[in-house]
Amino acid sequence: AGQAAAVRAAGPGDAAAIENDDVLSAPRTSSFSPLQSLSRPGPRRLTALSSCDSGSIVSDGLALSTSLGWRLREEANLLRRQCHWILLNAVFLVYGTMFVLLNLAFYRFPVRDHRLYDLGHQLIPELPQHLVDSGAVDLPQNLLVVLGLVLVVSVFINNAPAGKRNPKPHFVNIMLRTTSVYSLGHLLRAGTYLTTSAPGAADRCLTAGHPERFKPTFAEIFYTRGDVYHNCGDLMFSGHMLLCLVITLAVHRYGESAFWISRRQNRYLVIAALVLCVAESILIIAARHHYTSDVVVSWYITPLLWYYFNTTLWPRDLKPDLEGIAQGLLAAHQR
Repeated sequence: AGQAAAVRAAGPGDAAAIENDDVLSAPRTSSFSPLQSLSRPGPRRLTALSSCDSGSIVSDGLALSTSLGWRLREEANLLRRQCHWILLNAVFLVYGTMFVLLNLAFYRFPVRDHRLYDLGHQLIPELPQHLVDSGAVDLPQNLLVVLGLVLVVSVFINNAPAGKRNPKPHFVNIMLRTTSVYSLGHLLRAGTYLTTSAPGAADRCLTAGHPERFKPTFAEIFYTRGDVYHNCGDLMFSGHMLLCLVITLAVHRYGESAFWISRRQNRYLVIAALVLCVAESILIIAARHHYTSDVVVSWYITPLLWYYFNTTLWPRDLKPDLEGIAQGLLAAHQR
Protein backbone atom coordinates (compact mmCIF):
# COMPACT_ATOMS: atom_id res chain seq x y z
CA ALA A 1 0.00 0.00 0.00
CA GLY A 2 2.86 2.34 0.84
CA GLN A 3 4.48 1.74 -2.56
CA ALA A 4 1.17 2.35 -4.33
CA ALA A 5 0.66 5.62 -2.46
CA ALA A 6 4.18 6.70 -3.36
CA VAL A 7 3.54 6.02 -7.02
CA ARG A 8 0.26 8.00 -6.98
CA ALA A 9 1.90 10.92 -5.17
CA ALA A 10 4.92 11.11 -7.45
CA GLY A 11 5.11 12.57 -10.90
CA PRO A 12 5.21 10.31 -13.95
CA GLY A 13 9.00 10.18 -14.18
CA ASP A 14 9.46 9.67 -10.44
CA ALA A 15 6.83 6.94 -10.45
CA ALA A 16 8.84 4.99 -12.99
CA ALA A 17 11.89 5.23 -10.75
CA ILE A 18 9.89 4.04 -7.74
CA GLU A 19 8.56 1.06 -9.69
CA ASN A 20 11.99 0.13 -10.98
CA ASP A 21 14.32 0.38 -8.01
CA ASP A 22 12.40 0.88 -4.77
CA VAL A 23 10.30 -2.18 -5.51
CA LEU A 24 13.02 -4.38 -6.94
CA SER A 25 15.59 -3.54 -4.29
CA ALA A 26 13.31 -3.50 -1.23
CA PRO A 27 14.96 -5.27 1.71
CA ARG A 28 13.64 -8.77 2.27
CA THR A 29 13.21 -8.17 5.98
CA SER A 30 9.66 -6.91 5.44
CA SER A 31 6.74 -9.33 5.64
CA PHE A 32 5.41 -7.88 2.38
CA SER A 33 7.56 -8.47 -0.67
CA PRO A 34 6.74 -6.20 -3.64
CA LEU A 35 8.64 -8.69 -5.80
CA GLN A 36 5.65 -11.00 -5.43
CA SER A 37 3.83 -8.91 -8.01
CA LEU A 38 6.70 -9.56 -10.44
CA SER A 39 6.60 -13.31 -9.97
CA ARG A 40 4.42 -13.94 -13.00
CA PRO A 41 5.29 -11.14 -15.45
CA GLY A 42 2.35 -11.26 -17.84
CA PRO A 43 1.45 -8.55 -20.38
CA ARG A 44 -0.81 -6.70 -17.93
CA ARG A 45 1.95 -6.39 -15.35
CA LEU A 46 4.47 -5.23 -17.93
CA THR A 47 2.10 -2.57 -19.24
CA ALA A 48 1.25 -1.32 -15.75
CA LEU A 49 4.91 -1.31 -14.77
CA SER A 50 5.89 1.08 -17.51
CA SER A 51 2.70 3.05 -18.12
CA CYS A 52 3.81 5.76 -15.69
CA ASP A 53 6.43 6.80 -18.26
CA SER A 54 3.78 7.92 -20.79
CA GLY A 55 3.11 11.61 -21.31
CA SER A 56 6.24 12.64 -19.43
CA ILE A 57 9.68 13.92 -20.28
CA VAL A 58 10.90 10.38 -19.61
CA SER A 59 8.65 9.03 -22.36
CA ASP A 60 9.96 11.68 -24.74
CA GLY A 61 13.52 10.65 -23.90
CA LEU A 62 12.71 6.96 -24.32
CA ALA A 63 11.35 7.66 -27.79
CA LEU A 64 14.75 9.04 -28.82
CA SER A 65 16.75 6.05 -27.63
CA THR A 66 16.86 2.30 -28.00
CA SER A 67 16.00 0.16 -24.98
CA LEU A 68 19.65 -0.84 -24.50
CA GLY A 69 20.88 2.70 -25.08
CA TRP A 70 18.53 4.06 -22.40
CA ARG A 71 19.56 1.31 -20.01
CA LEU A 72 23.25 2.08 -20.53
CA ARG A 73 22.53 5.73 -19.76
CA GLU A 74 20.84 4.70 -16.52
CA GLU A 75 23.86 2.57 -15.60
CA ALA A 76 26.22 5.44 -16.44
CA ASN A 77 24.16 7.77 -14.27
CA LEU A 78 24.37 5.37 -11.31
CA LEU A 79 28.08 4.75 -11.90
CA ARG A 80 28.85 8.46 -11.95
CA ARG A 81 27.11 8.94 -8.59
CA GLN A 82 28.61 5.87 -6.90
CA CYS A 83 31.98 5.50 -8.61
CA HIS A 84 33.96 6.46 -5.49
CA TRP A 85 32.58 3.45 -3.58
CA ILE A 86 33.11 1.08 -6.49
CA LEU A 87 36.66 2.36 -7.00
CA LEU A 88 37.41 1.93 -3.29
CA ASN A 89 36.17 -1.68 -3.42
CA ALA A 90 38.20 -2.40 -6.56
CA VAL A 91 41.43 -0.99 -5.10
CA PHE A 92 40.98 -2.88 -1.85
CA LEU A 93 40.10 -6.22 -3.52
CA VAL A 94 42.80 -6.06 -6.20
CA TYR A 95 45.68 -4.43 -4.38
CA GLY A 96 44.83 -4.59 -0.68
CA THR A 97 43.74 -8.22 -0.67
CA MET A 98 45.63 -9.88 -3.53
CA PHE A 99 48.90 -8.10 -2.83
CA VAL A 100 49.34 -6.69 0.66
CA LEU A 101 47.17 -8.86 2.91
CA LEU A 102 47.92 -12.23 1.30
CA ASN A 103 51.65 -11.53 1.23
CA LEU A 104 51.66 -10.21 4.77
CA ALA A 105 49.95 -13.38 6.01
CA PHE A 106 52.57 -15.52 4.22
CA TYR A 107 55.39 -13.30 5.50
CA ARG A 108 54.27 -13.87 9.10
CA PHE A 109 53.59 -17.59 8.62
CA PRO A 110 55.61 -19.85 10.98
CA VAL A 111 56.56 -23.23 9.51
CA ARG A 112 55.35 -26.18 11.60
CA ASP A 113 55.43 -29.84 10.73
CA HIS A 114 51.97 -30.79 11.99
CA ARG A 115 48.35 -29.76 11.44
CA LEU A 116 45.86 -28.81 14.09
CA TYR A 117 43.53 -31.57 15.31
CA ASP A 118 40.57 -31.24 12.92
CA LEU A 119 37.33 -33.21 12.81
CA GLY A 120 36.70 -32.53 9.11
CA HIS A 121 40.15 -33.83 8.22
CA GLN A 122 39.36 -37.02 10.12
CA LEU A 123 35.98 -37.58 8.47
CA ILE A 124 36.73 -36.48 4.90
CA PRO A 125 39.48 -38.39 3.07
CA GLU A 126 42.26 -36.28 1.61
CA LEU A 127 42.13 -35.81 -2.15
CA PRO A 128 45.02 -37.10 -4.27
CA GLN A 129 47.45 -34.34 -5.12
CA HIS A 130 46.86 -34.63 -8.87
CA LEU A 131 43.15 -33.83 -8.35
CA VAL A 132 44.04 -30.85 -6.17
CA ASP A 133 46.48 -29.57 -8.81
CA SER A 134 43.93 -30.08 -11.61
CA GLY A 135 41.63 -27.39 -10.23
CA ALA A 136 38.72 -29.79 -9.67
CA VAL A 137 38.36 -28.39 -6.15
CA ASP A 138 37.17 -25.08 -7.57
CA LEU A 139 34.53 -26.54 -9.92
CA PRO A 140 31.50 -25.67 -7.70
CA GLN A 141 32.93 -22.18 -7.16
CA ASN A 142 33.44 -21.69 -10.90
CA LEU A 143 29.83 -22.75 -11.58
CA LEU A 144 28.65 -20.17 -9.06
CA VAL A 145 30.78 -17.51 -10.72
CA VAL A 146 29.12 -18.38 -14.05
CA LEU A 147 25.71 -18.05 -12.37
CA GLY A 148 26.72 -14.63 -11.06
CA LEU A 149 27.84 -13.53 -14.53
CA VAL A 150 24.55 -14.70 -16.06
CA LEU A 151 22.72 -12.73 -13.35
CA VAL A 152 24.44 -9.44 -14.16
CA VAL A 153 24.13 -9.95 -17.93
CA SER A 154 20.41 -10.78 -17.70
CA VAL A 155 19.56 -7.36 -16.23
CA PHE A 156 20.24 -5.83 -19.66
CA ILE A 157 17.53 -7.97 -21.30
CA ASN A 158 14.38 -5.87 -21.35
CA ASN A 159 11.18 -7.83 -20.71
CA ALA A 160 8.98 -4.74 -20.94
CA PRO A 161 7.01 -3.86 -24.09
CA ALA A 162 8.74 -1.89 -26.85
CA GLY A 163 9.26 1.74 -25.93
CA LYS A 164 9.18 1.11 -22.17
CA ARG A 165 12.16 1.22 -19.86
CA ASN A 166 13.80 -1.90 -18.49
CA PRO A 167 12.32 -2.55 -14.99
CA LYS A 168 15.09 -4.90 -13.82
CA PRO A 169 17.67 -4.10 -11.11
CA HIS A 170 20.78 -2.28 -12.26
CA PHE A 171 24.19 -3.80 -12.92
CA VAL A 172 25.99 -0.99 -11.07
CA ASN A 173 23.85 -1.47 -7.95
CA ILE A 174 24.36 -5.23 -7.96
CA MET A 175 28.12 -4.85 -8.34
CA LEU A 176 28.31 -2.19 -5.63
CA ARG A 177 26.38 -4.31 -3.14
CA THR A 178 28.24 -7.56 -3.80
CA THR A 179 31.74 -6.06 -3.94
CA SER A 180 31.08 -4.04 -0.78
CA VAL A 181 30.10 -7.14 1.20
CA TYR A 182 32.98 -9.09 -0.37
CA SER A 183 35.43 -6.32 0.62
CA LEU A 184 34.11 -6.14 4.17
CA GLY A 185 34.41 -9.92 4.40
CA HIS A 186 38.06 -9.81 3.35
CA LEU A 187 38.68 -7.04 5.85
CA LEU A 188 37.24 -9.25 8.61
CA ARG A 189 39.35 -12.17 7.35
CA ALA A 190 42.51 -10.09 7.62
CA GLY A 191 41.64 -9.26 11.21
CA THR A 192 41.70 -12.97 12.06
CA TYR A 193 44.53 -14.51 10.04
CA LEU A 194 46.95 -11.64 10.67
CA THR A 195 46.46 -11.71 14.43
CA THR A 196 46.75 -15.49 14.85
CA SER A 197 48.94 -17.52 12.48
CA ALA A 198 47.73 -21.12 12.66
CA PRO A 199 49.77 -24.07 11.39
CA GLY A 200 49.14 -24.74 7.71
CA ALA A 201 46.36 -27.08 6.63
CA ALA A 202 47.89 -27.85 3.22
CA ASP A 203 50.77 -30.30 2.81
CA ARG A 204 52.92 -27.65 1.13
CA CYS A 205 52.81 -25.49 4.26
CA LEU A 206 54.02 -28.28 6.58
CA THR A 207 57.57 -28.44 5.24
CA ALA A 208 60.16 -25.69 5.27
CA GLY A 209 61.04 -26.08 1.58
CA HIS A 210 57.87 -24.56 0.16
CA PRO A 211 57.66 -21.44 2.38
CA GLU A 212 61.36 -20.77 1.95
CA ARG A 213 60.95 -20.87 -1.82
CA PHE A 214 57.79 -18.77 -2.17
CA LYS A 215 57.61 -16.60 0.96
CA PRO A 216 57.90 -12.89 0.02
CA THR A 217 60.38 -10.47 1.48
CA PHE A 218 59.04 -7.45 3.32
CA ALA A 219 59.46 -5.24 0.24
CA GLU A 220 57.77 -7.80 -2.03
CA ILE A 221 54.64 -7.63 0.11
CA PHE A 222 53.72 -4.37 -1.59
CA TYR A 223 54.43 -5.11 -5.25
CA THR A 224 54.23 -8.90 -5.75
CA ARG A 225 50.85 -10.46 -6.37
CA GLY A 226 49.96 -13.16 -3.85
CA ASP A 227 49.23 -16.65 -5.15
CA VAL A 228 46.40 -18.46 -3.37
CA TYR A 229 47.76 -21.82 -4.55
CA HIS A 230 51.24 -21.23 -3.08
CA ASN A 231 50.29 -19.01 -0.17
CA CYS A 232 50.23 -20.09 3.47
CA GLY A 233 48.78 -18.31 6.48
CA ASP A 234 45.43 -16.88 5.28
CA LEU A 235 43.20 -19.51 6.89
CA MET A 236 40.48 -18.00 9.09
CA PHE A 237 38.06 -17.77 7.41
CA SER A 238 37.73 -19.25 3.90
CA GLY A 239 37.83 -16.66 1.12
CA HIS A 240 36.53 -19.22 -1.39
CA MET A 241 33.41 -19.77 0.70
CA LEU A 242 33.03 -16.02 1.19
CA LEU A 243 32.82 -15.61 -2.60
CA CYS A 244 30.47 -18.56 -3.09
CA LEU A 245 28.06 -17.38 -0.41
CA VAL A 246 28.07 -13.74 -1.58
CA ILE A 247 27.05 -14.89 -5.08
CA THR A 248 24.33 -17.12 -3.62
CA LEU A 249 22.97 -14.27 -1.51
CA ALA A 250 23.00 -11.95 -4.54
CA VAL A 251 20.93 -14.50 -6.47
CA HIS A 252 18.52 -14.67 -3.52
CA ARG A 253 18.07 -10.89 -3.55
CA TYR A 254 18.13 -10.14 -7.28
CA GLY A 255 17.46 -13.43 -9.07
CA GLU A 256 13.67 -13.19 -9.14
CA SER A 257 13.61 -9.80 -10.84
CA ALA A 258 16.81 -10.17 -12.90
CA PHE A 259 15.92 -13.55 -14.39
CA TRP A 260 12.22 -12.57 -14.58
CA ILE A 261 11.11 -15.78 -12.87
CA SER A 262 8.67 -16.65 -10.11
CA ARG A 263 9.59 -16.65 -6.45
CA ARG A 264 9.35 -20.44 -6.36
CA GLN A 265 11.68 -20.79 -9.34
CA ASN A 266 14.19 -18.45 -7.73
CA ARG A 267 13.97 -20.45 -4.52
CA TYR A 268 14.94 -23.59 -6.45
CA LEU A 269 17.83 -21.67 -8.00
CA VAL A 270 19.05 -20.56 -4.57
CA ILE A 271 18.80 -24.14 -3.28
CA ALA A 272 20.91 -25.34 -6.23
CA ALA A 273 23.47 -22.61 -5.42
CA LEU A 274 23.54 -23.72 -1.78
CA VAL A 275 24.18 -27.30 -2.89
CA LEU A 276 27.19 -26.03 -4.83
CA CYS A 277 28.34 -24.16 -1.72
CA VAL A 278 28.14 -27.37 0.33
CA ALA A 279 30.09 -29.24 -2.37
CA GLU A 280 32.76 -26.53 -2.39
CA SER A 281 33.00 -26.73 1.41
CA ILE A 282 33.63 -30.48 1.30
CA LEU A 283 36.19 -30.17 -1.49
CA ILE A 284 38.07 -27.40 0.32
CA ILE A 285 38.40 -29.58 3.41
CA ALA A 286 39.26 -32.68 1.33
CA ALA A 287 42.01 -30.75 -0.48
CA ARG A 288 43.29 -29.56 2.93
CA HIS A 289 43.15 -25.95 1.78
CA HIS A 290 41.50 -25.01 5.08
CA TYR A 291 40.57 -26.35 8.47
CA THR A 292 36.91 -27.17 9.08
CA SER A 293 36.54 -24.18 11.39
CA ASP A 294 37.59 -21.84 8.54
CA VAL A 295 34.71 -23.13 6.42
CA VAL A 296 32.17 -23.20 9.26
CA VAL A 297 32.89 -19.59 10.27
CA SER A 298 32.42 -18.43 6.68
CA TRP A 299 28.95 -20.02 6.62
CA TYR A 300 27.64 -17.79 9.41
CA ILE A 301 29.82 -14.68 9.05
CA THR A 302 28.93 -14.09 5.37
CA PRO A 303 25.10 -14.19 5.72
CA LEU A 304 25.25 -12.03 8.85
CA LEU A 305 27.49 -9.52 7.10
CA TRP A 306 25.15 -9.51 4.08
CA TYR A 307 22.13 -8.97 6.35
CA TYR A 308 23.81 -6.12 8.24
CA PHE A 309 24.88 -4.38 5.04
CA ASN A 310 21.42 -4.71 3.46
CA THR A 311 19.44 -3.60 6.50
CA THR A 312 21.71 -1.01 8.13
CA LEU A 313 24.56 0.21 5.92
CA TRP A 314 22.90 0.20 2.48
CA PRO A 315 19.23 -0.84 2.67
CA ARG A 316 18.10 0.39 -0.77
CA ASP A 317 19.63 0.58 -4.21
CA LEU A 318 20.09 4.05 -5.65
CA LYS A 319 17.56 5.12 -8.30
CA PRO A 320 18.75 6.58 -11.62
CA ASP A 321 17.91 10.21 -12.39
CA LEU A 322 15.40 9.50 -15.17
CA GLU A 323 14.45 13.11 -15.83
CA GLY A 324 18.09 14.17 -15.99
CA ILE A 325 18.82 11.42 -18.51
CA ALA A 326 15.79 12.41 -20.60
CA GLN A 327 16.69 16.10 -20.52
CA GLY A 328 20.20 15.30 -21.75
CA LEU A 329 18.79 13.25 -24.63
CA LEU A 330 16.30 15.95 -25.59
CA ALA A 331 18.94 18.65 -25.47
CA ALA A 332 21.28 16.61 -27.66
CA HIS A 333 18.47 15.91 -30.12
CA GLN A 334 17.54 19.60 -30.40
CA ARG A 335 21.12 20.50 -31.22
